[in-house]
Amino acid sequence: MARPTPPSPQGDLEALRRLLLEPEQQALEELQNPRLWEEQVAKVLPEALVRRAHADKSVQYALNPILEETFVRLVRRNPKLLVEILFPVLLPAIRRAVASLFASLTQSLNQTLDQVFSIQGLRWRLEALSTGKNFAEVVLSHTLLYRVEQVLLIQRDSGLLLAHRVAKGVNVQDGALVSGMLTAIGDFVRDSFDPQAGLNTVNFGERVLVVEQSAQAVLAAVVRGTPPPELQGRLQDTLSEIHTRFAEELRRYSGDNQVFADVHPMLEALLETQYKRTERHRPYAAWLASALLLAGLVWWGWNNFQAQQAWQNYLERLSQTPGLVVTEAPRRYEVRGLRDPLAADPQTLLKGLPLRPEQLRATWQPYQSLEPEMVLRRVRERLDTPSTVRLAWRDGVLVVSGRSTWAWLSRLRNLAPLLGVEQLDTSQLVLEPLRR
Repeated sequence: MARPTPPSPQGDLEALRRLLLEPEQQALEELQNPRLWEEQVAKVLPEALVRRAHADKSVQYALNPILEETFVRLVRRNPKLLVEILFPVLLPAIRRAVASLFASLTQSLNQTLDQVFSIQGLRWRLEALSTGKNFAEVVLSHTLLYRVEQVLLIQRDSGLLLAHRVAKGVNVQDGALVSGMLTAIGDFVRDSFDPQAGLNTVNFGERVLVVEQSAQAVLAAVVRGTPPPELQGRLQDTLSEIHTRFAEELRRYSGDNQVFADVHPMLEALLETQYKRTERHRPYAAWLASALLLAGLVWWGWNNFQAQQAWQNYLERLSQTPGLVVTEAPRRYEVRGLRDPLAADPQTLLKGLPLRPEQLRATWQPYQSLEPEMVLRRVRERLDTPSTVRLAWRDGVLVVSGRSTWAWLSRLRNLAPLLGVEQLDTSQLVLEPLRR
């Protein structure tokens, strides 16, 4: 019976090695498989990003270029998709903005008309002339209850201006100067009276500075007029919301105001205006002024219509008068043209029209008219036509009949082309015999 072969020392060592190192070997092999990496990273990536985002802004700075490039490529590749995404959001906002703009314009127009066409408006205009102020300033001083002109967000410890919003149409003071002045006054009050004291309101001229303070920030509103009591409450609510949303930015403020860009809409919501409510009276003055204006317009329009009609009638008379040719009438009461010396005087054509000779500016250049009537008149006057001669114009031919002398006929034949006669018919003319 054969004896069993004992195990070799080398085989025992290999078995021991596999027993001790096989788990580590499998772990190393798994690390070389990319799919296992993706699964492991996917499990911890969201929590890691959230934790790092709370720690600092490095993740945001790293992702910003990638997101911007991705967004630009998306817009270039499919701009219609961007329009479909933004359309439901922008359309209601645009509609509300347009409606608000038209409502504001209508209210402003109505208020302006009420102020202009009223006795009170005339009084305010006289006040503006006597005091040297602008009419708008006088109206504002009489009709305005209050207007929040500026809102400032200031860091309490340093007095630096974090955000500043100004109402439309307001002459802007330097926000940094206002915040510096406010900080200086607050330090003076705390040093002189109470270390825990703070400013609530500061009056300067026609304006009031309403202040609300917290541990890290100061919210101040520059108000023209008398601020309502509820304005202080709105400032408190706004400042509380700013502390809630921007607590980290306020604690770590390093001079970059861009981090407070989202505060601007909250500050603009405080820029409000309220006017005095006036009792509605029947606007008799406005009706009277409108009636007078309408009557004046009707009277002016009627006179203008009559003057235009008279001018057109005069131009028509000129065009129908032989020997007168109108070449240009650039404007009313001004005419340029040609006039035959034998034509009628243009000023005699004004008879019966509501026009005066001194109103007209006429320029006439002399010329020789070839109209039949003017040619016949020219022949009679230049040739001293005898009473026994009859002249008639037929189809471009001057027909001469009656009795005349040989001398007159000779003159007619010689001067006819110069007088505008191209063809003569003397077949019906009887010549007196020559005297010997």
